[in-house]
Amino acid sequence: MRSRIITAPASRWVTLTAILIGTFVGTLGNSLTNVAVPSIMAEFDVPLSSAMWVVTVFVLILAVLMPVGGYLGDLYGQRRVYLWGMVLFTLAAVASGLAPTFASLLGARALLGIGIAPTLPSIMAIIAFTFPPGERGRAMGFWALANASAHALGPPLSGFLIDHLGWRVAFMSSVPLCLVNIAAVWWLVPADLSRERRPFDFAGAAALTASATGLMLALTQSARWGWTAPASLALWAGTLLALGSFVVVERRAAVPFVELELFRKRQYTAAMVVIAAQNFCLFGLLLALPIYLIQVQGRSSQLAGLLVLPLPLIMSVVAPFAGRLADAWGSRRTCTLGMAVVLLGALVLLAQGPAGGMLTWYGLTAALLVIGGGMGLTQSPVTLAVTGIVPQAQMGVATGIFHMGRFVSGSLGTTVFGLILSMEAAGMAAGFQHNVLVVLIAASVAVVATRLLPGRLAAAGSRAPT
Repeated sequence: MRSRIITAPASRWVTLTAILIGTFVGTLGNSLTNVAVPSIMAEFDVPLSSAMWVVTVFVLILAVLMPVGGYLGDLYGQRRVYLWGMVLFTLAAVASGLAPTFASLLGARALLGIGIAPTLPSIMAIIAFTFPPGERGRAMGFWALANASAHALGPPLSGFLIDHLGWRVAFMSSVPLCLVNIAAVWWLVPADLSRERRPFDFAGAAALTASATGLMLALTQSARWGWTAPASLALWAGTLLALGSFVVVERRAAVPFVELELFRKRQYTAAMVVIAAQNFCLFGLLLALPIYLIQVQGRSSQLAGLLVLPLPLIMSVVAPFAGRLADAWGSRRTCTLGMAVVLLGALVLLAQGPAGGMLTWYGLTAALLVIGGGMGLTQSPVTLAVTGIVPQAQMGVATGIFHMGRFVSGSLGTTVFGLILSMEAAGMAAGFQHNVLVVLIAASVAVVATRLLPGRLAAAGSRAPT
Protein backbone atom coordinates (compact mmCIF):
# COMPACT_ATOMS: atom_id res chain seq x y z
CA MET A 1 0.00 0.00 0.00
CA ARG A 2 1.23 3.45 -0.88
CA SER A 3 2.01 6.03 1.80
CA ARG A 4 -0.29 9.05 1.91
CA ILE A 5 1.63 12.09 3.11
CA ILE A 6 -0.43 15.21 2.42
CA THR A 7 1.88 17.83 0.95
CA ALA A 8 -0.03 20.98 1.94
CA PRO A 9 0.69 21.74 5.62
CA ALA A 10 -2.68 23.47 6.12
CA SER A 11 -4.51 20.40 4.82
CA ARG A 12 -2.68 18.16 7.27
CA TRP A 13 -3.77 20.21 10.28
CA VAL A 14 -7.36 20.48 9.00
CA THR A 15 -7.43 16.67 8.79
CA LEU A 16 -6.04 16.41 12.33
CA THR A 17 -8.65 18.83 13.71
CA ALA A 18 -11.45 16.78 12.16
CA ILE A 19 -10.35 13.44 13.61
CA LEU A 20 -9.42 14.80 17.05
CA ILE A 21 -13.06 15.77 17.60
CA GLY A 22 -13.62 12.00 17.64
CA THR A 23 -10.93 11.52 20.29
CA PHE A 24 -12.56 14.18 22.46
CA VAL A 25 -16.05 12.72 22.02
CA GLY A 26 -14.94 9.14 22.70
CA THR A 27 -13.09 10.04 25.90
CA LEU A 28 -15.99 12.22 27.03
CA GLY A 29 -18.29 9.21 26.62
CA ASN A 30 -16.32 7.54 29.42
CA SER A 31 -15.32 10.46 31.65
CA LEU A 32 -18.83 11.84 32.18
CA THR A 33 -20.31 8.48 33.23
CA ASN A 34 -19.01 8.07 36.80
CA VAL A 35 -20.87 11.13 38.07
CA ALA A 36 -24.15 9.74 36.66
CA VAL A 37 -23.97 6.43 38.57
CA PRO A 38 -25.93 7.60 41.69
CA SER A 39 -28.72 9.01 39.50
CA ILE A 40 -28.92 5.76 37.51
CA MET A 41 -29.08 3.75 40.76
CA ALA A 42 -31.99 5.90 41.97
CA GLU A 43 -33.99 5.82 38.72
CA PHE A 44 -33.68 2.09 38.00
CA ASP A 45 -33.48 0.98 41.66
CA VAL A 46 -30.27 -1.03 41.17
CA PRO A 47 -27.35 -1.47 43.61
CA LEU A 48 -23.94 0.09 43.07
CA SER A 49 -22.43 -3.24 41.97
CA SER A 50 -24.92 -3.39 39.10
CA ALA A 51 -24.85 0.33 38.24
CA MET A 52 -21.05 0.25 37.82
CA TRP A 53 -21.55 -2.01 34.80
CA VAL A 54 -22.71 1.11 32.95
CA VAL A 55 -19.07 2.22 33.19
CA THR A 56 -17.46 -1.22 32.93
CA VAL A 57 -19.28 -2.53 29.86
CA PHE A 58 -18.24 0.49 27.77
CA VAL A 59 -14.56 0.31 28.75
CA LEU A 60 -14.46 -3.49 28.43
CA ILE A 61 -15.90 -3.62 24.92
CA LEU A 62 -13.92 -0.60 23.75
CA ALA A 63 -10.65 -2.14 24.93
CA VAL A 64 -11.11 -5.66 23.59
CA LEU A 65 -12.46 -4.59 20.18
CA MET A 66 -9.79 -1.99 19.37
CA PRO A 67 -7.52 -4.51 17.59
CA VAL A 68 -10.51 -5.71 15.53
CA GLY A 69 -11.44 -2.11 14.72
CA GLY A 70 -7.86 -1.39 13.67
CA TYR A 71 -7.76 -4.54 11.53
CA LEU A 72 -11.00 -3.54 9.78
CA GLY A 73 -9.42 -0.17 9.06
CA ASP A 74 -6.40 -1.89 7.54
CA LEU A 75 -8.73 -3.98 5.35
CA TYR A 76 -11.40 -1.50 4.29
CA GLY A 77 -9.87 1.94 4.85
CA GLN A 78 -9.34 3.96 8.03
CA ARG A 79 -11.61 6.86 7.06
CA ARG A 80 -14.46 4.54 6.08
CA VAL A 81 -14.28 2.47 9.27
CA TYR A 82 -13.95 5.64 11.38
CA LEU A 83 -17.19 6.99 9.89
CA TRP A 84 -19.01 3.68 10.40
CA GLY A 85 -17.94 3.64 14.03
CA MET A 86 -18.88 7.25 14.71
CA VAL A 87 -22.36 6.81 13.20
CA LEU A 88 -22.96 3.81 15.48
CA PHE A 89 -21.56 5.74 18.47
CA THR A 90 -23.96 8.63 17.79
CA LEU A 91 -27.00 6.34 17.55
CA ALA A 92 -25.92 4.52 20.73
CA ALA A 93 -25.53 7.83 22.59
CA VAL A 94 -29.14 8.69 21.72
CA ALA A 95 -30.27 5.21 22.75
CA SER A 96 -28.43 5.58 26.10
CA GLY A 97 -30.30 8.76 26.88
CA LEU A 98 -33.68 7.26 25.92
CA ALA A 99 -33.19 3.82 27.54
CA PRO A 100 -36.45 2.77 29.25
CA THR A 101 -34.89 -0.02 31.35
CA PHE A 102 -31.56 -0.73 32.98
CA ALA A 103 -30.95 -3.70 30.66
CA SER A 104 -31.53 -1.51 27.59
CA LEU A 105 -29.15 1.09 29.02
CA LEU A 106 -26.42 -1.56 29.35
CA GLY A 107 -27.10 -2.66 25.76
CA ALA A 108 -26.81 0.91 24.50
CA ARG A 109 -23.55 1.40 26.41
CA ALA A 110 -22.22 -1.81 24.85
CA LEU A 111 -23.09 -0.46 21.38
CA LEU A 112 -21.35 2.78 22.36
CA GLY A 113 -18.15 0.80 23.01
CA ILE A 114 -18.48 -1.10 19.72
CA GLY A 115 -18.91 2.17 17.84
CA ILE A 116 -15.93 3.98 19.33
CA ALA A 117 -13.56 0.98 19.24
CA PRO A 118 -12.41 1.53 15.60
CA THR A 119 -11.88 5.27 15.94
CA LEU A 120 -8.70 5.36 18.05
CA PRO A 121 -6.70 2.95 15.84
CA SER A 122 -8.04 4.83 12.80
CA ILE A 123 -6.92 8.16 14.27
CA MET A 124 -3.41 6.80 14.91
CA ALA A 125 -3.21 5.37 11.39
CA ILE A 126 -4.55 8.55 9.73
CA ILE A 127 -1.97 10.62 11.61
CA ALA A 128 0.81 8.25 10.52
CA PHE A 129 -0.35 8.32 6.90
CA THR A 130 -0.94 12.09 6.85
CA PHE A 131 2.08 13.60 8.63
CA PRO A 132 5.74 13.24 7.71
CA PRO A 133 7.97 11.90 10.51
CA GLY A 134 9.26 15.36 11.44
CA GLU A 135 5.74 16.61 12.30
CA ARG A 136 4.13 13.42 13.56
CA GLY A 137 5.15 13.94 17.19
CA ARG A 138 3.52 17.36 17.27
CA ALA A 139 0.32 15.83 15.86
CA MET A 140 0.42 13.10 18.52
CA GLY A 141 0.86 15.82 21.14
CA PHE A 142 -2.43 17.41 20.10
CA TRP A 143 -4.09 13.99 20.22
CA ALA A 144 -2.90 13.61 23.84
CA LEU A 145 -4.17 17.15 24.57
CA ALA A 146 -7.65 16.30 23.24
CA ASN A 147 -7.71 13.08 25.25
CA ALA A 148 -6.57 14.70 28.52
CA SER A 149 -8.93 17.68 28.07
CA ALA A 150 -11.95 15.38 27.74
CA HIS A 151 -10.85 13.49 30.86
CA ALA A 152 -10.69 16.78 32.77
CA LEU A 153 -13.92 18.28 31.38
CA GLY A 154 -16.13 15.19 31.67
CA PRO A 155 -16.86 15.10 35.44
CA PRO A 156 -17.70 18.82 35.93
CA LEU A 157 -19.75 18.95 32.70
CA SER A 158 -21.64 15.81 33.68
CA GLY A 159 -22.27 17.13 37.19
CA PHE A 160 -23.67 20.43 35.85
CA LEU A 161 -25.95 18.73 33.32
CA ILE A 162 -27.20 16.13 35.82
CA ASP A 163 -27.98 18.79 38.44
CA HIS A 164 -29.92 20.95 35.98
CA LEU A 165 -31.24 18.66 33.23
CA GLY A 166 -30.75 15.03 34.35
CA TRP A 167 -28.41 12.17 33.52
CA ARG A 168 -30.16 11.38 30.24
CA VAL A 169 -29.24 14.77 28.83
CA ALA A 170 -25.67 14.26 30.05
CA PHE A 171 -25.48 10.97 28.14
CA MET A 172 -26.79 12.61 24.96
CA SER A 173 -24.71 15.78 25.33
CA SER A 174 -22.06 14.53 22.89
CA VAL A 175 -24.54 13.95 20.03
CA PRO A 176 -24.25 17.45 18.45
CA LEU A 177 -20.45 17.18 18.50
CA CYS A 178 -20.69 13.68 16.99
CA LEU A 179 -22.72 15.03 14.09
CA VAL A 180 -20.18 17.81 13.56
CA ASN A 181 -17.41 15.20 13.64
CA ILE A 182 -19.10 12.96 11.06
CA ALA A 183 -19.58 15.90 8.70
CA ALA A 184 -16.03 17.17 9.24
CA VAL A 185 -14.41 13.79 8.57
CA TRP A 186 -16.65 13.19 5.54
CA TRP A 187 -15.72 16.52 3.95
CA LEU A 188 -12.20 17.24 5.20
CA VAL A 189 -10.37 13.91 5.56
CA PRO A 190 -9.00 12.59 2.22
CA ALA A 191 -10.55 9.41 0.86
CA ASP A 192 -8.83 6.12 1.62
CA LEU A 193 -6.31 4.89 -0.91
CA SER A 194 -7.00 1.71 -2.82
CA ARG A 195 -5.61 -1.31 -1.00
CA GLU A 196 -5.05 -4.97 -1.59
CA ARG A 197 -8.01 -7.07 -0.49
CA ARG A 198 -7.25 -9.95 1.85
CA PRO A 199 -9.44 -12.41 3.74
CA PHE A 200 -10.60 -11.61 7.26
CA ASP A 201 -9.04 -13.92 9.84
CA PHE A 202 -12.17 -14.54 11.93
CA ALA A 203 -10.57 -17.26 14.03
CA GLY A 204 -7.60 -15.09 14.99
CA ALA A 205 -9.80 -12.08 15.72
CA ALA A 206 -12.14 -14.18 17.88
CA ALA A 207 -9.27 -15.78 19.82
CA LEU A 208 -7.59 -12.44 20.56
CA THR A 209 -10.89 -10.83 21.55
CA ALA A 210 -11.69 -13.77 23.86
CA SER A 211 -8.20 -13.52 25.42
CA ALA A 212 -8.53 -9.78 26.04
CA THR A 213 -12.08 -10.10 27.38
CA GLY A 214 -11.03 -12.88 29.73
CA LEU A 215 -8.04 -10.88 30.97
CA MET A 216 -10.10 -7.73 31.63
CA LEU A 217 -12.82 -9.70 33.45
CA ALA A 218 -10.26 -11.73 35.41
CA LEU A 219 -8.54 -8.56 36.62
CA THR A 220 -11.75 -6.82 37.66
CA GLN A 221 -13.84 -9.73 38.95
CA SER A 222 -11.13 -11.66 40.81
CA ALA A 223 -10.70 -8.70 43.15
CA ARG A 224 -14.41 -9.02 44.04
CA TRP A 225 -14.73 -12.80 44.13
CA GLY A 226 -11.31 -13.52 45.64
CA TRP A 227 -8.24 -14.53 43.66
CA THR A 228 -8.47 -18.19 44.68
CA ALA A 229 -12.26 -18.50 44.30
CA PRO A 230 -13.33 -21.26 41.85
CA ALA A 231 -14.95 -18.69 39.52
CA SER A 232 -11.75 -16.61 39.42
CA LEU A 233 -9.56 -19.63 38.74
CA ALA A 234 -11.93 -20.76 35.98
CA LEU A 235 -11.79 -17.30 34.42
CA TRP A 236 -7.99 -17.25 34.45
CA ALA A 237 -7.87 -20.78 33.01
CA GLY A 238 -10.24 -19.77 30.21
CA THR A 239 -8.11 -16.72 29.46
CA LEU A 240 -4.93 -18.79 29.19
CA LEU A 241 -6.73 -21.31 26.96
CA ALA A 242 -7.95 -18.52 24.65
CA LEU A 243 -4.46 -17.02 24.51
CA GLY A 244 -2.92 -20.37 23.62
CA SER A 245 -5.56 -20.86 20.92
CA PHE A 246 -4.72 -17.44 19.50
CA VAL A 247 -1.03 -18.32 19.13
CA VAL A 248 -1.84 -21.68 17.50
CA VAL A 249 -4.40 -20.17 15.10
CA GLU A 250 -2.13 -17.33 14.02
CA ARG A 251 0.81 -19.64 13.38
CA ARG A 252 -1.33 -21.70 11.02
CA ALA A 253 -3.21 -18.83 9.31
CA ALA A 254 -2.25 -18.06 5.71
CA VAL A 255 -3.16 -14.39 6.28
CA PRO A 256 -3.11 -13.93 10.09
CA PHE A 257 -5.08 -11.34 12.05
CA VAL A 258 -1.81 -10.31 13.73
CA GLU A 259 1.65 -11.14 12.48
CA LEU A 260 3.22 -12.80 15.53
CA GLU A 261 6.52 -11.33 14.36
CA LEU A 262 5.17 -8.02 15.66
CA PHE A 263 5.64 -9.21 19.25
CA ARG A 264 9.25 -10.17 18.51
CA LYS A 265 10.10 -6.57 17.65
CA ARG A 266 11.98 -5.30 20.70
CA GLN A 267 11.00 -1.70 20.00
CA TYR A 268 7.28 -2.53 19.83
CA THR A 269 7.48 -4.62 23.01
CA ALA A 270 9.36 -1.80 24.75
CA ALA A 271 6.66 0.68 23.70
CA MET A 272 4.00 -1.64 25.16
CA VAL A 273 5.93 -1.86 28.46
CA VAL A 274 6.32 1.93 28.69
CA ILE A 275 2.66 2.76 27.99
CA ALA A 276 1.55 -0.07 30.31
CA ALA A 277 3.69 1.28 33.17
CA GLN A 278 2.47 4.85 32.60
CA ASN A 279 -1.22 3.90 32.51
CA PHE A 280 -0.85 1.43 35.39
CA CYS A 281 0.47 4.26 37.58
CA LEU A 282 -2.01 6.85 36.29
CA PHE A 283 -5.18 4.80 36.85
CA GLY A 284 -3.86 3.43 40.13
CA LEU A 285 -3.15 6.89 41.52
CA LEU A 286 -6.48 8.29 40.30
CA LEU A 287 -8.16 5.57 42.38
CA ALA A 288 -5.90 5.66 45.46
CA LEU A 289 -5.49 9.42 45.89
CA PRO A 290 -9.17 10.34 46.51
CA ILE A 291 -9.56 7.37 48.88
CA TYR A 292 -6.48 8.46 50.87
CA LEU A 293 -7.60 12.10 50.99
CA ILE A 294 -11.16 11.26 52.07
CA GLN A 295 -10.68 8.21 54.29
CA VAL A 296 -7.31 9.04 55.90
CA GLN A 297 -7.25 12.85 55.93
CA GLY A 298 -11.02 13.40 56.24
CA ARG A 299 -11.27 15.83 53.33
CA SER A 300 -14.54 16.36 51.45
CA SER A 301 -15.18 14.66 48.12
CA GLN A 302 -15.18 18.01 46.34
CA LEU A 303 -11.84 19.06 47.84
CA ALA A 304 -10.35 15.65 47.14
CA GLY A 305 -11.34 16.02 43.49
CA LEU A 306 -9.71 19.44 43.32
CA LEU A 307 -6.49 18.17 44.91
CA VAL A 308 -6.23 15.34 42.36
CA LEU A 309 -6.94 17.67 39.40
CA PRO A 310 -3.30 18.83 38.92
CA LEU A 311 -2.34 15.34 37.69
CA PRO A 312 -4.53 15.19 34.53
CA LEU A 313 -4.39 18.96 34.09
CA ILE A 314 -0.60 19.17 33.79
CA MET A 315 -0.67 16.18 31.42
CA SER A 316 -2.88 18.14 29.02
CA VAL A 317 -0.65 21.22 29.28
CA VAL A 318 2.57 19.28 28.64
CA ALA A 319 1.21 17.06 25.82
CA PRO A 320 1.70 19.43 22.83
CA PHE A 321 5.18 20.37 24.05
CA ALA A 322 6.04 16.68 24.41
CA GLY A 323 5.06 16.05 20.80
CA ARG A 324 7.34 18.81 19.55
CA LEU A 325 10.14 17.54 21.76
CA ALA A 326 9.73 14.02 20.34
CA ASP A 327 10.05 15.40 16.81
CA ALA A 328 13.31 17.08 17.79
CA TRP A 329 14.78 14.50 20.18
CA GLY A 330 13.08 11.27 19.20
CA SER A 331 10.85 9.01 21.28
CA ARG A 332 13.71 7.35 23.15
CA ARG A 333 15.17 10.44 24.79
CA THR A 334 11.77 12.09 25.41
CA CYS A 335 10.22 9.00 27.03
CA THR A 336 13.35 8.38 29.13
CA LEU A 337 13.09 11.95 30.42
CA GLY A 338 9.34 11.56 31.02
CA MET A 339 9.47 8.34 33.03
CA ALA A 340 12.53 9.60 34.95
CA VAL A 341 10.45 12.64 35.94
CA VAL A 342 7.62 10.31 37.07
CA LEU A 343 10.18 8.45 39.19
CA LEU A 344 11.34 11.76 40.66
CA GLY A 345 7.75 12.76 41.48
CA ALA A 346 7.19 9.45 43.27
CA LEU A 347 10.31 10.11 45.34
CA VAL A 348 9.00 13.61 46.20
CA LEU A 349 5.69 12.07 47.32
CA LEU A 350 7.40 9.28 49.26
CA ALA A 351 9.74 11.73 51.03
CA GLN A 352 6.73 13.45 52.62
CA GLY A 353 5.85 10.29 54.59
CA PRO A 354 2.23 9.70 53.47
CA ALA A 355 2.03 6.72 55.86
CA GLY A 356 1.82 9.25 58.70
CA GLY A 357 -1.33 10.77 57.19
CA MET A 358 0.19 14.26 57.33
CA LEU A 359 0.61 14.87 53.60
CA THR A 360 0.08 18.60 52.98
CA TRP A 361 -1.98 19.94 50.07
CA TYR A 362 0.96 21.92 48.70
CA GLY A 363 3.33 18.98 49.00
CA LEU A 364 0.83 16.74 47.23
CA THR A 365 0.25 19.33 44.49
CA ALA A 366 3.97 19.68 43.87
CA ALA A 367 4.42 15.91 43.62
CA LEU A 368 1.41 15.50 41.30
CA LEU A 369 2.64 18.29 39.02
CA VAL A 370 5.98 16.49 38.69
CA ILE A 371 4.37 13.05 38.13
CA GLY A 372 1.78 14.43 35.70
CA GLY A 373 4.45 16.36 33.83
CA GLY A 374 6.46 13.17 33.38
CA MET A 375 3.40 11.25 32.17
CA GLY A 376 2.59 14.06 29.76
CA LEU A 377 6.14 13.84 28.39
CA THR A 378 5.66 10.10 27.80
CA GLN A 379 2.19 9.46 26.37
CA SER A 380 2.37 11.01 22.90
CA PRO A 381 6.09 10.23 22.24
CA VAL A 382 5.68 6.52 23.00
CA THR A 383 2.61 6.44 20.74
CA LEU A 384 4.68 8.18 18.07
CA ALA A 385 7.28 5.42 18.39
CA VAL A 386 4.74 2.77 17.39
CA THR A 387 3.94 4.58 14.12
CA GLY A 388 7.62 4.35 13.16
CA ILE A 389 7.99 0.67 14.07
CA VAL A 390 5.18 -1.12 12.22
CA PRO A 391 4.39 -1.31 8.48
CA GLN A 392 1.53 0.86 7.24
CA ALA A 393 -0.43 -2.23 6.17
CA GLN A 394 -0.54 -3.31 9.86
CA MET A 395 -0.84 0.15 11.39
CA GLY A 396 -4.48 -0.19 12.45
CA VAL A 397 -4.24 -3.55 14.21
CA ALA A 398 -0.82 -2.75 15.75
CA THR A 399 -2.03 0.55 17.24
CA GLY A 400 -5.26 -1.18 18.30
CA ILE A 401 -3.30 -3.77 20.30
CA PHE A 402 -1.08 -1.00 21.70
CA HIS A 403 -4.07 0.97 22.99
CA MET A 404 -5.81 -2.18 24.21
CA GLY A 405 -2.69 -2.66 26.35
CA ARG A 406 -3.23 0.84 27.77
CA PHE A 407 -6.72 -0.06 28.98
CA VAL A 408 -5.74 -3.48 30.33
CA SER A 409 -2.83 -2.01 32.29
CA GLY A 410 -5.11 0.74 33.61
CA SER A 411 -7.54 -1.90 34.88
CA LEU A 412 -4.65 -3.75 36.46
CA GLY A 413 -3.50 -0.53 38.14
CA THR A 414 -6.88 0.17 39.73
CA THR A 415 -7.10 -3.46 40.90
CA VAL A 416 -3.60 -3.64 42.39
CA PHE A 417 -3.70 -0.22 44.05
CA GLY A 418 -7.16 -0.93 45.46
CA LEU A 419 -6.05 -4.29 46.85
CA ILE A 420 -2.98 -2.77 48.50
CA LEU A 421 -5.14 -0.10 50.13
CA SER A 422 -7.71 -2.58 51.41
CA MET A 423 -5.37 -5.38 52.53
CA GLU A 424 -2.62 -3.42 54.29
CA ALA A 425 -2.65 -4.57 57.91
CA ALA A 426 -1.07 -1.33 59.16
CA GLY A 427 -3.93 0.74 57.77
CA MET A 428 -4.92 2.65 54.66
CA ALA A 429 -2.25 5.35 55.10
CA ALA A 430 0.49 2.71 55.04
CA GLY A 431 -1.25 1.13 52.06
CA PHE A 432 -1.07 4.40 50.15
CA GLN A 433 2.64 4.66 50.89
CA HIS A 434 3.07 1.19 49.41
CA ASN A 435 1.09 2.40 46.37
CA VAL A 436 3.70 5.11 45.88
CA LEU A 437 6.45 2.48 46.15
CA VAL A 438 4.72 0.57 43.35
CA VAL A 439 4.78 3.72 41.22
CA LEU A 440 8.50 4.01 41.94
CA ILE A 441 9.14 0.42 40.81
CA ALA A 442 6.95 0.68 37.69
CA ALA A 443 8.58 3.95 36.63
CA SER A 444 12.04 2.42 37.10
CA VAL A 445 11.12 -0.52 34.85
CA ALA A 446 9.75 1.91 32.26
CA VAL A 447 12.95 4.00 32.28
CA VAL A 448 14.92 0.87 31.38
CA ALA A 449 12.41 -0.05 28.64
CA THR A 450 12.59 3.42 27.06
CA ARG A 451 16.21 2.78 26.09
CA LEU A 452 14.94 0.28 23.48
CA LEU A 453 12.63 2.78 21.78
CA PRO A 454 13.56 4.26 18.39
CA GLY A 455 15.22 7.65 18.06
CA ARG A 456 14.12 10.48 15.77
CA LEU A 457 12.00 9.25 12.87
CA ALA A 458 13.16 12.14 10.70
CA ALA A 459 16.80 11.45 11.55
CA ALA A 460 16.58 8.23 9.60
CA GLY A 461 15.01 10.11 6.78
CA SER A 462 12.19 7.65 6.77
CA ARG A 463 8.50 7.39 6.79
CA ALA A 464 6.67 4.63 8.51
CA PRO A 465 7.63 1.43 6.80
CA THR A 466 5.42 0.40 3.93
